[in-house]
Amino acid sequence: MAADWGLLARAFAEPIHIPTDPTSMLWMFPLLLAITIVYKATKTRVLFPLRFVKEVAVLFGTVSAFMVFLGAVMIFLVKLITE
Repeated sequence: MAADWGLLARAFAEPIHIPTDPTSMLWMFPLLLAITIVYKATKTRVLFPLRFVKEVAVLFGTVSAFMVFLGAVMIFLVKLITE
């Protein structure tokens, strides 16, 4: 049991390197899909499968488009400020 606590403490002392290249940023979409499904499942009183899938798709598309748009705006601002 003590070894487990040491492993846990070491995990906080040595953070995992997460790359920030464009390819690794694509991993946000499966996470976003999972969050969207759970959010819609908790907010829907009566679950109709076809309607649920449509609402999840609309929310996923809206949030994805907004995140991509904000990413492009932030890249533009950084280029504008640094050049």
